[in-house]
Amino acid sequence: MVGFTDIPSQKLEDLVTFPVLIPVKAVSQKNIAQEVFVQEVLQVTILHVPDFVEEKIEIRASSSGNYHALTLMITFEHVDQVHALDAALRAHPMVRMVL
Repeated sequence: MVGFTDIPSQKLEDLVTFPVLIPVKAVSQKNIAQEVFVQEVLQVTILHVPDFVEEKIEIRASSSGNYHALTLMITFEHVDQVHALDAALRAHPMVRMVL
């Protein structure tokens, strides 16, 4: 699946006008506590989008409860924020996948 974060910066700037609201989904590794995962993702997000607030996170657990998916509704001010947050989340050891 190709998302906004997979599009090169110049092409993304041609497709959308910044600031832009983009949903970012992060899926946890197996058997990570939901509260811990939310706090870790929130800390990483705030480093790249300082005005992000926790109320803009939707949390869903897998049917077995082993994984958690967070959807963050983020208003990005510029394309570099999109790619920086994507890279940081993908590099985080608790994050299995970013969409």
